[in-house]
Amino acid sequence: MSELVSLGIRLDKKVVEELNRIANEEHEDRTTVIRKLIADAIGNYRKDKVLRKYEHGKISISRAAEETGLTVGEIEEYMVIKGYRSKYSTVDLERELELLKC
Repeated sequence: MSELVSLGIRLDKKVVEELNRIANEEHEDRTTVIRKLIADAIGNYRKDKVLRKYEHGKISISRAAEETGLTVGEIEEYMVIKGYRSKYSTVDLERELELLKC
């Protein structure tokens, strides 16, 4: 298990109420819920950051998967969930198929 460090933060009352609601639904203590939500948020932040690099042509899809610790299929699935649309068109496909006929 990793080393835990205590951290004090102030949260809006409505956020604390929502954390309590989630903790009750999940039958877990609030601290565990906070840890899980933060871990999920960090993971999503990393994936979103990598996708921005991919969209700007700075990295390949395989590099995006590598940087997030996911498989290519998993990062592609995440892209679909996030509403990513490929810039690869049917015209591109047809052109490549013609090149293969040579």
